[in-house]
Amino acid sequence: MKKRIIIAVVAVVATVAATLILTTGRVPVLAEGFGIMESEVEFRNVYPGWSGSAPLTIICGQDRDRLFWVSAQAANERKLRDGYELFPVEHYSWIAIPRPQTGEWFEVEAGDHLRLTVTLTMPEWADYHGKETEVRIRVQEVNLEGLVQLAVESRWYIITAEEQSA
Repeated sequence: MKKRIIIAVVAVVATVAATLILTTGRVPVLAEGFGIMESEVEFRNVYPGWSGSAPLTIICGQDRDRLFWVSAQAANERKLRDGYELFPVEHYSWIAIPRPQTGEWFEVEAGDHLRLTVTLTMPEWADYHGKETEVRIRVQEVNLEGLVQLAVESRWYIITAEEQSA
């Protein structure tokens, strides 16, 4: 029961943070835990050769420094937006998540935040059109021995262009 409550609280922080950035332009301060801003991103009319980026801000609570792993993950099939399908795993290479120069994980100090730019690029050779898909960009806290591993996710909606006639 506690696991569900903790995860629900973290998910609420992500949603509240996204709302605050739109209205105030400031990064909220969290007493403890972590959250993200830009919790929903939509790319429309994606076509071969198209590239676009979206920000992702990780907010670290004032209680302690944290390490995070950021990755593309499949959405929960039961929680997809109506009419959408899973973004194919074989196309995850189209999503570029920056990596820190210091190693595999992003370190964020207590009370600070980290802004990343995540990029989606459909290759020129891609034959993938007329789809409405969903993928998650997951931010997961790492290195918590003996504790529940928590994560929050940004929902990415990718809508590809219809096939163009020759």
